[in-house]
Amino acid sequence: MLAYILSIDMDRMNFKKEPIVSVVALSSSACSKTSEHKEKLSATERTDTETVTDNSTALHPAKASVFAKGKELFAFAGGCLVTYAKDAPLRHDAVSKEGDFAHYIVQPWYDWFGRNKRVTTSRALNTITLQSSHGQPERPIINGGGFNYAGVYGMPVEYESLHRKCLDTLPIPGAAAPLVEAALEQAVVAFWSAGCCFTTPTGYQSNILAFTAILDDDWFVLMDQKSHSSMSTAAYLSNAGGRKKFKHNDMHDLKRLLDEIEGQCPNIMVAVEGLYSLDGDIPDLAALYALKTRYNFVLCCDEAHSFLSLGTTGRGCLEWWNDMHPENTVPTDLIDIRTTTLSKAVGGIGGLVCAAERFYPALHSRAIALRSTGESLATPNMLQALWVLRQPERLTRSLARLRAITEYCHERLERAGVFVYGERTSPVLPIHAGRPTKASELSHVLRKQGVAATPFSKPAVPMWQSRVRIGMSAEFTDENVEQLVDALIGSCAVTGLVRPRRTGPACSTEPSKGPPFQWQVDDTGLLKERDDALRYLDRLIEAQRTQLAVPGIDDRRRGGHTSRLSPRSVIDAGHRTRGQYGLGSGSSRWILGTYPPHLEVEKIVCNITGQTASMVYTNTEGGLMSTVAALCRPVKGCPKHVLLVHKAAQQPILDGHRAAPRDCKTEKVVWNDLNDLTSILQSISDGKIQRKSYITLVLTLPPTTPCNHNTTLEALFTRLLTFRRKLHGLTIFLDCSSPSSFPSSEPFSAKLPLPQALHYLATELRARILIFGSFYQTFGLNGAFLAGDGALIDELRYTSRFYVFAAAPPPFMMGMVADALGGEC
Repeated sequence: MLAYILSIDMDRMNFKKEPIVSVVALSSSACSKTSEHKEKLSATERTDTETVTDNSTALHPAKASVFAKGKELFAFAGGCLVTYAKDAPLRHDAVSKEGDFAHYIVQPWYDWFGRNKRVTTSRALNTITLQSSHGQPERPIINGGGFNYAGVYGMPVEYESLHRKCLDTLPIPGAAAPLVEAALEQAVVAFWSAGCCFTTPTGYQSNILAFTAILDDDWFVLMDQKSHSSMSTAAYLSNAGGRKKFKHNDMHDLKRLLDEIEGQCPNIMVAVEGLYSLDGDIPDLAALYALKTRYNFVLCCDEAHSFLSLGTTGRGCLEWWNDMHPENTVPTDLIDIRTTTLSKAVGGIGGLVCAAERFYPALHSRAIALRSTGESLATPNMLQALWVLRQPERLTRSLARLRAITEYCHERLERAGVFVYGERTSPVLPIHAGRPTKASELSHVLRKQGVAATPFSKPAVPMWQSRVRIGMSAEFTDENVEQLVDALIGSCAVTGLVRPRRTGPACSTEPSKGPPFQWQVDDTGLLKERDDALRYLDRLIEAQRTQLAVPGIDDRRRGGHTSRLSPRSVIDAGHRTRGQYGLGSGSSRWILGTYPPHLEVEKIVCNITGQTASMVYTNTEGGLMSTVAALCRPVKGCPKHVLLVHKAAQQPILDGHRAAPRDCKTEKVVWNDLNDLTSILQSISDGKIQRKSYITLVLTLPPTTPCNHNTTLEALFTRLLTFRRKLHGLTIFLDCSSPSSFPSSEPFSAKLPLPQALHYLATELRARILIFGSFYQTFGLNGAFLAGDGALIDELRYTSRFYVFAAAPPPFMMGMVADALGGEC
């Protein structure tokens, strides 16, 4: 077993340069799979991280020695043995190498063999409370894993009452609250001086909307190599005539590609991020401006981490560039399309697409098409965005404090010999660890010293540039900042990442003395601004409630998705969970941590479906597409993997195969009726490699259209039983999220296949079972679930891009779902 694990993953350790694999290692991240890249500063062969010159210290990321790589090999081997021993007597039976890698390599090192689990039991503020491995809450520690850049996650009592009023009187889906949605779109258009704005249920889907709406075969898209996973997925889901990636922040490489594709397509889009959160760097906008002038391309920028964190007023990377380079400014209309998320600085869940007026028709048409089949941005999250944008003076003061804190931390860490990637004013601090095990160890040691931080390794970053990321916040107190820096320096010393240094002028760890960091005091101006925002939001809620009460308003629109409003107990559960855990989750589950309401929902889903494991998604369409994409991967011992999809399957299922990695080697076959499916299975089973074929069969339950007059699921499974012994393996993916599947009058448990029937499939057909369902289609609450085989769920938690790269569902929403399912939260 050990030899097998090493054979599948020690080649990923890059003793030789190998292609990056499509599997998430050690952590989720804000970037998709990347290849090795050159550092801005070349690293020496030394194992320490500093070079002392006259009166200054030039830091370089340490380069792993051959000895260090050998130690890493043995560390992983030992970890595999420990995990394998803990599995006894029930062995982990993964379908793919990615599943084994996640189980034996990723999970043990990520949570330090169970001692660094991240279950968050408080709001994602400057300090948080995590649950220990024994299930007890720990003491509050500094939140270095969140994205509360502007310090706006906290809610005054008066603002809490507005959210209570919103949940009590307005529908959850924002599409059912048109006045609130229009107010947000107008505010964002004014904020960025844009031509139009559209909302999406998640930040991940903001890129999907922008790319799929605009790109067709007349467009060629060039993306930065470290662009977010959602940008890569969106590019492949679009009908773009061509797609390529240029080296990270390398304008010479971008120019080379522009010269290469010139004349191939009439339109070119260049896509970058405003702030690359794992590298802490910002694109060279002056160089992009020069290239745009020469090649006349459209510039698209994902401002997920730069929105309300960079620039004097939080307008992102362009404002930051002009602030920092007054001698080399760029036009304010340089960026044609902006996408962003509300799950970072805003503290909610959702996305925005802001663009020039000429893109309005394409975006509007695509937005309507997407909304007709899926969720919309939730009303409480729209109020949160308006609450932040209606207080510009507070934002300005908060961002001034954020920058002062960030520069102070950079100075202290540099003096101590700790290498931090990126710009000195970037609100994220990626700390170089060098090896995956060192990144995990540093995260564990930091937690013991009172700081929550997340490790990252390949493919999020190159293997030997593994790191731990700290997210800064204007909400950090002066004491928090001092404790954070001291913990970072001390933990790096404990883990051997820096050497103890002699005191002296050139290498003193003591920064220059100065006044405390500037903070927004409750002066008259700020209090008036806050009160004005409160009054505005209260009037907006009242106006929306009045509009919905007018006779003749469509009942479907009045209640959101369902034909009824949520029961009182569900609303009360939303109030309780929001009061305890806040409005948003703060990040994805593998960065900051999960919440008890998420675990409660997963437990209830397992009980209802009779499955051993489950996971929840923030959004139905994104979760369905991402699951199918992750299932399209090579299977162990099978040269052939076939995805069988009915012709009437939902569009996200078809999109899933398109979004899969290019080298997935999974063939998609669309079947029409039962006889057609039988013929396909017959051809597969009669082939030369009949016993080496793996089938993933996607079924919609109940079927949207009958295959023929006498087709039933029972008949389908009888046919499958005939072929099962001729196939190497079978996964049955049951899609129970179709809008036509569930009349709202049925109880939720009646809308799923009975556990006994699923048990029959798993035993008689020897099939792996996965069940996908939608909370939105059932309750009108955003979100979805995936339940099934434990080994498959274990794998998909790391390979399903939407689960890994998108923010976790809002805790208050999961609290409502748990109550609707009959649980307690």
